[in-house]
Amino acid sequence: MRLFILGLIAAVNFAYSQDTLSPAAIRIQDHIKFLASEQCEGRAPASMGIEKAAAYIENSFKMFGLKPAGSDATYRNTFTMTTGVKLGDRNSVWFSLLIEKPGVPLEMTKPIKVAWKLGADYQPFGFSESGSAAGRVVFAGYGISTGSYDDYKGIDVRDAIVIVLRGLPKWAERDEKFRQQASLRTKSTTARDKGAKVICFVNEEGDSSDVLQRFGLDRLGKNSGIIALQVRRTPCARVFPPKSTTLYVAEKSIQEKRKPMSFVIPNSTATIETSVSFIESATSNIVGLVEGSDPSVSQEYIVIGAHYDHLGMGDENSLNTSNEPKIHPGADDNASGTSGVLELARRFSSTPTRRSLLFMTYSGEEKGLLGSKHWTSTPTMPLEKAAAMINMDMIGRLTNDKLNVQAIGTSPQWKSIVDSVNSTRGFKISTTSDGFGPSDHSSFTAKKIPVLFFFTGLHSDYHRSSDTWDKINAEGESRILDFVEQTVRLIADAPMRLAFTEGASTPSASQSSSIALKVTFGIVPDYSDDPQGLRISGVRPKTPASEAGLMADDIITKVGATVIRNIYDLMAALGNFQPGDTTEVVVLRDDKPVTMKVTFVGK
Repeated sequence: MRLFILGLIAAVNFAYSQDTLSPAAIRIQDHIKFLASEQCEGRAPASMGIEKAAAYIENSFKMFGLKPAGSDATYRNTFTMTTGVKLGDRNSVWFSLLIEKPGVPLEMTKPIKVAWKLGADYQPFGFSESGSAAGRVVFAGYGISTGSYDDYKGIDVRDAIVIVLRGLPKWAERDEKFRQQASLRTKSTTARDKGAKVICFVNEEGDSSDVLQRFGLDRLGKNSGIIALQVRRTPCARVFPPKSTTLYVAEKSIQEKRKPMSFVIPNSTATIETSVSFIESATSNIVGLVEGSDPSVSQEYIVIGAHYDHLGMGDENSLNTSNEPKIHPGADDNASGTSGVLELARRFSSTPTRRSLLFMTYSGEEKGLLGSKHWTSTPTMPLEKAAAMINMDMIGRLTNDKLNVQAIGTSPQWKSIVDSVNSTRGFKISTTSDGFGPSDHSSFTAKKIPVLFFFTGLHSDYHRSSDTWDKINAEGESRILDFVEQTVRLIADAPMRLAFTEGASTPSASQSSSIALKVTFGIVPDYSDDPQGLRISGVRPKTPASEAGLMADDIITKVGATVIRNIYDLMAALGNFQPGDTTEVVVLRDDKPVTMKVTFVGK
């Protein structure tokens, strides 16, 4: 599951002997054991491990008698995605420093050349642009620009190399307007829009001041529009001349006086070159069909899906405390949902419904719902015949009968169906109405298809190497699948297909981000990377975006004064607005720029 929240609830371990499990629970457990095994190596897209998982799913579909429904009469629906980032052979940082000497005119002083060593002194970020730059060096405090505090006020950073501190001053950490400015990507966007060519992030004074974080792919988009480096504090401090304001003094001044302390570092220039390239690889959704029994409606189909990819040896989404590579088994996330697809495929293949059922397991979900978006953009079956979509993501940790059913507002019939099914199942059900969220059902909501999303909740093993098969409540998952099966039979055998509700737009709690904005915009971002800007997959009805005329597949290129290349740029831009503010938004529509005026409302 792709989530952007920090708080995790406590884990509950489930260890059951097969002697106490029902036959269905044993089958579920066996599927999860394999998918979460060392053989599958965490199922990172395009890895050998996910290929083993894909073959396992294909063989299961074949054994159950499902008809291949991928591309070219196979079970595979293959697409390419960015799976990694690597450094090229042209990465260098050189400083030219003039150190004043007593009695020697500065113009007669020979500059000292100082080189930073790649991987030891500095390292590009995965979102850095490739390129070269040379020019003045400017210290810009914490790189923050708000109405009340602006590290860039009175300082020209056009074409400069900017050095900023990571994080926030201690006095600003609880202030929401500052927290919106704290992320690396927001600071990069701010520096870029101020005209800087390079931004160098240095850690604050402390035990971790000389630690470089692991180089890797950024979780949401690779386009930043600026060369971005992380640098150890010790070599960075040496760039500040000893008779000028030092890094330590500048940082201490900001902390104590609560005022910006930005300045051009005297007698210093830098020449920087970066080479960052991205690895594109092929991976596949696995798609199989159980044909409907009634020729009058069998051309319609219900999608039953789950993502089967995970984090491999631990990618940029890992929440492990250590950066050391380690298999992330992903038993609950999402071998549990994948095992649900397999178990339901087995059940329905022997007793089909009137409408057809399309069973799908997606790759690339953890990188931004890429597999489901690929399929809904280039479907292997007519999309207009899709009557509903059922998504299962993390359904293996049922505790105290608590089951979360999301997207219930995407059809006026869902609530009565869920209530009816649960009347004999006895779950303690919580619901949300929103059809958009951090899993693959969002791709179908954007296409105006009713969806339901089943989920048993977060836990402390989420996105960690401790998400192992022995903690799965297989009997609980079997009960959830009984619920899902009954739900599917009701809608697949119904005389009429479900209606779609346009207004299912109340955000769920699981969509919280680390940035709390004061305004609502109303777009649904497409997290797959686009070189021209931020593509949107949908627009919520009755929101500023819909009122302004934005549409699905528009590519946002500018909001106000901020150039938009990715979701981080958009968040940085929206953080500048208050309810009632009006600004221009520029989008590309059919490759032509369209300018609209958006008036924001409060959240």
